[in-house]
Amino acid sequence: KNPEMIGDVAKFASDNPEIAKAAMDLFSSSKGPGGGLGDIVGALQSGGLGDAVSSWLGGGDNVAVAPDQLKSALGADRISQFAEQAGVSGSEASAVLAGILPQIVDKLSPDGQLPDSGGLDSMLGGLMGALTRNR
Repeated sequence: KNPEMIGDVAKFASDNPEIAKAAMDLFSSSKGPGGGLGDIVGALQSGGLGDAVSSWLGGGDNVAVAPDQLKSALGADRISQFAEQAGVSGSEASAVLAGILPQIVDKLSPDGQLPDSGGLDSMLGGLMGALTRNR
């Protein structure tokens, strides 16, 4: 549907399918009401990264966040859960998420809003399908 969806993230994900799957699980709405991505965006906003998140949701350039900022906003539990599932260390997990989150949020919010949980899951499913087809 949207093959250019995340540029180099697609290559990264096809090279690292476990990490890609862990990321999709982290963002999936099956994580409870509001969806995992909504929870993550909310945590980042309340963790002092609101300006960066606004840049990802908007049409301009995505503001980068440092892995430490991401870890403190998301909390060590979320990071270690992602790390365990992805098969990477905690510090690698923070760095990976800092690298891919801006692009993923940007691509999943074409109109400046995150999709509802149903739309989110279908977009993530499409994204996951596109990533695994690249292998």
